[in-house]
Amino acid sequence: MSEIRVQGRFHIVYVLQYIRYGLLLCLVPMLQALLRFDLPSLYTALRQDTVILISMGVFSLVIWRRVGFCLTDRALTLRFGLLFRQELTILPEQVAVVELDRPLFLRLMGCTRVRLYAASCASFGRVQCYLPRRHAAVLAECMLPVKSDSSLFAPTGAERIRFTMLSANLLTTAALVVFSARQTQEILGQNLVFDLGQLAMSNLERLEQLVELVLPAGVAWLFTLVFTLWGIALFWSLMATANFRVSRSGGVILSKGGRINHTECRVLASAVSYCDIRVTPAARLLRRYPVFLCAGSYTGADLPILVYSKGQEALLQALMPRFTGPQPVAGITQKRSWPQFLWKSGSLFLLCAALTAVSAWRLPDLTPLMVIPTLVSAALLAVSAEAWFTEGVRRNPNGTLAVCYTRFFTRHHLCVFTSDLSYTSWQTPFSETIARCTLWIHLPCRKRLRVRSIKRYEADRLKLVL
Repeated sequence: MSEIRVQGRFHIVYVLQYIRYGLLLCLVPMLQALLRFDLPSLYTALRQDTVILISMGVFSLVIWRRVGFCLTDRALTLRFGLLFRQELTILPEQVAVVELDRPLFLRLMGCTRVRLYAASCASFGRVQCYLPRRHAAVLAECMLPVKSDSSLFAPTGAERIRFTMLSANLLTTAALVVFSARQTQEILGQNLVFDLGQLAMSNLERLEQLVELVLPAGVAWLFTLVFTLWGIALFWSLMATANFRVSRSGGVILSKGGRINHTECRVLASAVSYCDIRVTPAARLLRRYPVFLCAGSYTGADLPILVYSKGQEALLQALMPRFTGPQPVAGITQKRSWPQFLWKSGSLFLLCAALTAVSAWRLPDLTPLMVIPTLVSAALLAVSAEAWFTEGVRRNPNGTLAVCYTRFFTRHHLCVFTSDLSYTSWQTPFSETIARCTLWIHLPCRKRLRVRSIKRYEADRLKLVL
């Protein structure tokens, strides 16, 4: 007989998604009122919006009363659906990662967003639900119990600064700023957002005027925008990495932290498919490299599990005993094709250099602005040339797979622990004459790794060892 640990309905936050659909439907009557632009049409639109919101509220409450969960000592059962009932039963051995996320707006309501990732993508993949805080903690402890959380990695001082800088993501922050601006426009209205935008633009223009004292006008505006986004990214990373620590208890890797948004991630160590050491431009300057984990259907997050430097293999081996540090592959450059690595970045560099030369000849005012993409493409060309010396794959003595490949400005060093792999090799007539091929490695998380211009007999040998 199974013992029930906790059971009940999802948190009321679960129905907010249906309320959002109702708000979108309310735009239709308001749009009709704006087209007619008279007072009776406005009253009609308000009555229709009221009916829509009440209907969506009743519909959401009906759904909320029919969904729920039941956690026993053997399994977790989730109930979904209104007309067609769906029950999903998840066993503890099927779970690779439990992720608890508590943003500020969920903390105020005592709610936790729970994500469960399957140990195999062939099962349920990923499931998300909203539970009360106490129930979420019990669920995480039942699925992946942690007996002790003595820290193996807890950055402080200068190490905290490096960890914050390496965790900052400029692209993610830019997307977040754009999304937040659109959400604010929907909530506060066009006029108020326009005033806030004017205020932000005036402050940016003042900062641009200061930068123009050192840099040309066009470059100053671009530098100001990048500097502002980078500052926001650093602040967001600073909040996310506050009180961050990583530990291992038995077979579970635990990471938690955050100042405004509290996060906790429990990873089953035996389900880890690979760890990824990323050599980014910032990592090259700081000589510290962020490490990301992939386990089952969990492909990692924006926040790394820890920061690695040469000589710290013992730290990663404490988390994953089979870890082997990055090592060069012998004879990797013999008969390797330069064009396969350089044709994209080289073409981009030549194009930017040609445009810069033309601007220097015909439009000198644009030359400082054109120098920036030329320098960026030159850096990309240098990273591609480095990939000619480093990109490769080999089997480690302990049975793990070492993979090194380059994507854009980042070099990835992977230590693959799982043997659940498949391979695809690809050859051109030219690469066939020099007995080399491009190898695609397919992982359980549906991710593909591309390793260019490796020896054909080494690729065939990898395919035989499964």
